[in-house]
Amino acid sequence: MYARTNDATSGVRPARPDDARAIAEIHVAAWREAYRGIVAEDYLAALSVPQRELIWRQAIEKGVPEVWVALADAAVAGYIAFGHCRDSDRASDTGEIWAIYVGPQYWSRAVGRALWRAARARLQTRGFKEVTLWVLKDNVRALRFYRATGFFPNERTIRKIRVGATTLDEIRYETILALQHYPEKTED
Repeated sequence: MYARTNDATSGVRPARPDDARAIAEIHVAAWREAYRGIVAEDYLAALSVPQRELIWRQAIEKGVPEVWVALADAAVAGYIAFGHCRDSDRASDTGEIWAIYVGPQYWSRAVGRALWRAARARLQTRGFKEVTLWVLKDNVRALRFYRATGFFPNERTIRKIRVGATTLDEIRYETILALQHYPEKTED
């Protein structure tokens, strides 16, 4: 399956094991850029592409979570990982975006939007009615993107997480798949 898009990407497709290196490179680059000033610099500097590559290769081979990639300029430009919601307080028909990252050089080129459209379609096909995700409260760019794509914060679901030596607040964002309507052009 290969989904064509009407934006800057040349398509979105399921990830293959040989995409793991590109996904790992995006993972590390996006973290270093997006979390600068939020996460300790020494933690960001220590992120390992080979370590992330192994994790993503295993996930792709196992199929949990489901991973899709967006292509642009003949390369993997971003990825999204999704599946069943891992939160114990959610119904079995709730999905979750486990991760979505776009290479910084592709930010604001609709790559994230293309990934979300593909994941949304797959989640609906799999019978999910709602979707959640967790996002750092200080990640302003991501918060803007999620709101623009139909997610809303659940202020009752704030949790503390440790990233290296730093304690950060995460908030759960949620959406109902049947109510997915959003403008075609916003920053991502």
